[in-house]
Amino acid sequence: ELGQRSAAVIARLSWPGKPDGAPAVVPLTAEEQQRFVAGREVYQTLCAACHQPDGRGREHLAPSLVGSDLALGPADIAARIVLGGKEGSTGLMPPLGAALTDEQIAAALTYIRREWGHGASAVDVQTVRDVRTLSTGRTRPWTAQELKKF
Repeated sequence: ELGQRSAAVIARLSWPGKPDGAPAVVPLTAEEQQRFVAGREVYQTLCAACHQPDGRGREHLAPSLVGSDLALGPADIAARIVLGGKEGSTGLMPPLGAALTDEQIAAALTYIRREWGHGASAVDVQTVRDVRTLSTGRTRPWTAQELKKF
């Protein structure tokens, strides 16, 4: 009931830059919330050194994850990057598929896709597992051009 009331109030408000007709953020299920919490730990332990605790990245080292099309787009693309790495103008995202389980990757991506004001969908373990299977044998990091094909 409170959510409906809040949505009604927000619908009547206006401010510069307010997105028109932006899709509502779907709340996480209890299982997805647990994945988010686990993902925070993975992110803080492994990812924050380069991407920073606030997700804004480091110049000449790692791009910002805040508002990132690759991080917030289709979940399978983000999973490909974490599993196989990515070449980029900022630097090289190392492949982490050998170091992380599918559960850890799904958790970290769920955290990234829902933290810092993001409202993207959670990432399920099966998506990561499927991408890992499809990427078996890949020996070099992805490029932006390759990822755009997906």
